Amino acid sequence: MSELGNHLRQARLEKNISLDDLQEITKIQKRYLIGIEEGNYSIMPGNFYVRAFIKQYAEAVDLDPDVLFEQYKNEIPSTYDEIPEKLSRVQTHKELPKPASKFLELLPKLAVIAVIILVAIIVWVLSQRGSTDEGVQTEDDTKSVKIETSGVEPEKKEQNNIVDEKDRSVEETEQEEKKDENAENETKQTLTVKEVRGKETVYELSNADKLVIDISTNGNSWIEVKNGKGKSFFAGMMRQNEQKTVDVTAEEEAKIVVGDARFTTIQVNGEAVSYETDPNKMVRQDIIILNNKNE
Repeated sequence: MSELGNHLRQARLEKNISLDDLQEITKIQKRYLIGIEEGNYSIMPGNFYVRAFIKQYAEAVDLDPDVLFEQYKNEIPSTYDEIPEKLSRVQTHKELPKPASKFLELLPKLAVIAVIILVAIIVWVLSQRGSTDEGVQTEDDTKSVKIETSGVEPEKKEQNNIVDEKDRSVEETEQEEKKDENAENETKQTLTVKEVRGKETVYELSNADKLVIDISTNGNSWIEVKNGKGKSFFAGMMRQNEQKTVDVTAEEEAKIVVGDARFTTIQVNGEAVSYETDPNKMVRQDIIILNNKNE
């Protein structure tokens, strides 16, 4: 076993994480994880994957991968060894495009089009000035008519205002009645513990018209949210002061894989989910939400 592999293995055991758990957290095959701990890099697909797998392993057990790469640089293979020789044979120049000649051919046509557009604009401006002068004369002729009819308009406005106020009062009354009915029909959601099985806790969500999961972390923690059939909606390493919201309203069951419960807070529709198993005693935990939808 290499010094790097022993360092990673000790960190994993201190967090009470098995190789199976680590495989689910990092999505790296178990045989590659064993290869990293034993320093057997020959089974890896390539040097690039060796460094990538070590980085994911280190993050999953709260170790700084950059520090490990520097400390054990003599053990870790370099990715530069795999750069193909073809990269040194890249062409140093390409044939320049030739759009300039086409533009020069189109230049006379564009000039003619610009002149036509300019003439059209001038004609339009002159016609607008003529129509404006006629409009001023028409406005003067109609002023006398407006003066004669202005006495009738206040009465009509008062009548319209009375009708509008009545309509508003009726609409407001109907809206208040609907709000009262909705308030009576609404019931508060309940989130109850159904079963605790080691690292797994099952909750039942009732009287809820949605299932929205809010996750926040104050440290490094691998998180995955999936349904009962294994379909993943989110998976990744969340770091300090990160937040993630996942809407799984359409699902009958949601499973939340928590890599480090000490640094992870979960809310369901704004209601905090408490860990039934002490996170200090069991870091890795699974939270299952059974969505008991209202028919």
